[in-house]
Amino acid sequence: MAAPALLAFDLDGTLVPTMEDYADKAADLMVETFGTPFAEARAAYFRTSGLPYEQQLAQLYPDRVDTPDVAARFEDWKDGYLDQVSLDPAVQGLLAGWRSAGLKVAISSNNLEIYVSRLARDWPVDLALGYRPDDGFGKGEAHFAMLEQVTGLDRARFLFVGDSPNDCRIAARCGVRFTGLLTAAFVPQDFRAVDAAVDLIENLAEVSDRLA
Repeated sequence: MAAPALLAFDLDGTLVPTMEDYADKAADLMVETFGTPFAEARAAYFRTSGLPYEQQLAQLYPDRVDTPDVAARFEDWKDGYLDQVSLDPAVQGLLAGWRSAGLKVAISSNNLEIYVSRLARDWPVDLALGYRPDDGFGKGEAHFAMLEQVTGLDRARFLFVGDSPNDCRIAARCGVRFTGLLTAAFVPQDFRAVDAAVDLIENLAEVSDRLA
């Protein structure tokens, strides 16, 4: 297997620790709108994480017509919340170091593109890709095809790092090498249910061990 030449990182839960707060707010909205018990709603949010919230809700409540309005409320809240989010200096140092070593560094997130671009404006990354509701451009084939086009690299040289089983599923579907970052949200068995041979790490610094 060729050594990676491009590192693509999921954003939320992988580069920034936002997922617990997202889960709380998303669950509050599900309790308020759909009457789902909080613990059940929070678990459902994590179970479907990796998708845009509007798609999570459509999957979880397929018979409801008001899920787009709930998703809009979540995104309105997130707009202000993300103003308080910054990249940890240690993570910034890792990204800068990989770029200095000659690798391309990208973000591939299903957070709204306007938020991803704003957050990553001053981060040491080459590209920051997010989700566009208007045309469905998002994490997966669309992002990996764009990365191939912009960098001239084949996806066989990509390594995608994410924190959810859905990230693992997306990578497998798109033929991209994957490494899962373990957080409090998922245990190894969750990833192995998608790929029994999945590569897992506990700290982003361990990505360096995958570059040979």
